[in-house]
Amino acid sequence: MARPLRRELATSSGLREESPYRKQSDEMKSVIDKGVIKKRRRHSIVAFEMVRLDRTAAEPLHQQLYRQIRDELASGSFNNNSSRLPSSRALAADFGVSRFTVNVALSRLHAEGYLQSKVGSGTFISEALPETFLSARTTRAAPHTERPGRLSNRVKDIPDHRVGKQFDFGIAGPPGVSFVPAVAALDEFPIEVWERLRAQVLAQKGAHLLQYASSRGDPELRKALATYLCDYRGARCDPDQIIITAGTQQAMMISAMALVNRGEVAWIEDPGFYQARRTFGFAGAIVVPRPVDGEGITIARPSKQRSPKIIYVTPSHQFPLGMTMSLARRTALIDFARTCNAYIFEDDHNSEFRYTGPPLPCLQGLDNVGRVIYSGTMSKILYPSLRLGYVVVPHQLVEPMIKIRAVIDQHSPAIDQATLARFLTEGFFLTHIKRMRKLYSDRRDFFIEQFNKLLGKYFILEIPEAGLHFVAWVRQKEHMPVITRVCTDIGLRPSPLSSCFMKVEPTPALTFGFAAWSRAQIREGLGKFAAALNSKLN
Repeated sequence: MARPLRRELATSSGLREESPYRKQSDEMKSVIDKGVIKKRRRHSIVAFEMVRLDRTAAEPLHQQLYRQIRDELASGSFNNNSSRLPSSRALAADFGVSRFTVNVALSRLHAEGYLQSKVGSGTFISEALPETFLSARTTRAAPHTERPGRLSNRVKDIPDHRVGKQFDFGIAGPPGVSFVPAVAALDEFPIEVWERLRAQVLAQKGAHLLQYASSRGDPELRKALATYLCDYRGARCDPDQIIITAGTQQAMMISAMALVNRGEVAWIEDPGFYQARRTFGFAGAIVVPRPVDGEGITIARPSKQRSPKIIYVTPSHQFPLGMTMSLARRTALIDFARTCNAYIFEDDHNSEFRYTGPPLPCLQGLDNVGRVIYSGTMSKILYPSLRLGYVVVPHQLVEPMIKIRAVIDQHSPAIDQATLARFLTEGFFLTHIKRMRKLYSDRRDFFIEQFNKLLGKYFILEIPEAGLHFVAWVRQKEHMPVITRVCTDIGLRPSPLSSCFMKVEPTPALTFGFAAWSRAQIREGLGKFAAALNSKLN
């Protein structure tokens, strides 16, 4: 009876008997509480104190917010005990922007792996930021003596004397009135039309255009090119004969690799396109220069000379002299190629820009024995950095050349090919050619007038029927060093004709481009050139 009474008295007096079970429970609660505190401390809310939004900047607010939060997370400048982000509502209030702006920034950070969401808990900083997987550790290598590497003879034999920064600007060089030959009027290209068509093909074909593409080329583009070449260049071909390339130089390389073994002979025109000499030589061919006359490349050869495996020609507009190969010479060349089991590489550059009478049909259109490889490029018609061209090959060469193209670089950009196909099929290509021919004809006439008036006493200007450049022959050979020095001093870059010759010693001359510059620029550039020459030579 005593024990119940003591419990009752204890209860009534406010005292409670301590239970060992209760003591153990309290200890566990203490441990749990400490863990919660520790967990809460580890998940303390991040404070982005370095974010500063500029409402006067051109950069959108969501982009500023994304960029600054990303940089702060990457730099690790936040408290190491913090990992949970404030709510989007709180961030919007802190930065004085809408929740939509905050959510756009946060969604991008989520997508890139900076943030992660936990259901019922909120948004947290990722335990491993994206930079962890992107930045490689660097180690300090032991010092050693550098030995010069050995270069192949293939590289040493390339006839290209450019060095250092001379490669940075490409063939056309830095911007300005330079009169570099064969440069198009790029400021006249219809960029708005091109971008609209590009957006349309992307909307229509979507991710398909982001895949690896056909080594043969876009089917719609090949079909459109076949139609254009048959209708306007007198070609005889079907889409299956066309391979899309990265330009004429790649077409030359593929053709040489397919047809010429190392040590076999390739003929090129002399004077001729310097890139042809480089390309065929790089492919391992023995490059043999063949002189040209008023009808084009000469065919007759001494009986002791080896027959060529490939013959490079520019029949529509010989580069650089500008003559057009006669019909008789074209027929004779095809017969010669058939007789010696060779192929002809027809570079049809600038054939669209003819100013006196209709053009002759391309050489390929006259070929009924499958000996002509026909190549064209968009560099002069549209713009050089597009890096799209095409080659029309005899049926028996299609698969071998596709295999070589696949080894070199697989394919040209699918998006650009699809855009060009639409540009052709919707009529913009022909419209652009017609407009540019008229523009170039006007600039050509003005250049002739100004050049003869200002510089006629120093040069004889040869006027070709087509193309985007002139050859200006120096009247007095002894003036050439002074002329070259003046061009360098005032920033003009006409090409010396001597760079196009391999064997024959040429008469001093320069090749001037005219198509890329307005009347005012032509007048100013030629006037500056004339004034500088007058001060040096008078």
